[in-house]
Amino acid sequence: MVTTARELAAEWEAGRRAGAVIGYVPTMGALHEGHLSLVDLAREECDLVICSIFVNPLQFGLEEDFESYPRPVERDLSLLRARDTDVTFLPSWTEIFPGRERVLQDFGTHVSVPRLSHQLCGRSREGHFDGMVTESLLFLHLVRPDRTYWGEKDFQQLRIIETLVRDMRLPVTVVRGATKREEDGLAMSSRNKNLSPEARVVSPNLQRVLKDARIRTLSGEPLPAVLAAAREELTSLGFAVEYLVACEEESLTEVPTLDGPVAVRLFAAARLDGVRLLDNIRVTEANHG
Repeated sequence: MVTTARELAAEWEAGRRAGAVIGYVPTMGALHEGHLSLVDLAREECDLVICSIFVNPLQFGLEEDFESYPRPVERDLSLLRARDTDVTFLPSWTEIFPGRERVLQDFGTHVSVPRLSHQLCGRSREGHFDGMVTESLLFLHLVRPDRTYWGEKDFQQLRIIETLVRDMRLPVTVVRGATKREEDGLAMSSRNKNLSPEARVVSPNLQRVLKDARIRTLSGEPLPAVLAAAREELTSLGFAVEYLVACEEESLTEVPTLDGPVAVRLFAAARLDGVRLLDNIRVTEANHG
């Protein structure tokens, strides 16, 4: 484990001297098998695997759960050791933000990917993605990996990082990891443990409703009607639906039909028992013909 940028640089330099391909998995800790599947993927493809644990204050609104976000550090370190992680970067808040910046407006520089940040989750979490991408760019500069690993469960976040890397010509490859799910289909998340036992029983319906909507749209039913019915069903099950929409996979632009040449996904965000759940599934592949 290293805790400072200087120690991290020493590990990087030793890896480079040895000719290592460096893989990087960024996390905010409270690790689960979704995170660890990315570590496994990095282990398969890289010689030196670095995982960071840092709860980024810039991506939390003032009313959100930054202070109470779970930080089971010893458990996380044990899990990473068991997955043969070479370096865990566990910096303090002041190592990354010496001025103890708590919100983006306090930090001297920030980065934005506006075309992908203002829809879906960005509509209700103003500034969240700007805070996420600013901190992520900072960590990519500190870690200097060849490959970085991001999960498809947080697909909007993934697409923002892919766009940042492409537009800024960053010398790193973004690798997608498939959404890891519980046996009953619920997408793994650090916040799932906040569900009450009753809500946990209901929660897999989010994926089920998305899968049913995909089947109905592919069978030819009108997309707007299918999505409206899906939202109504989730509401009847006790979900407070924030959005359930079909979007182009690359641009995240909402689509009215599946007739276009680009890949389309269904995206959903909903609260259950006060816990915000996210999910997405692909509906169509890109049609290059």
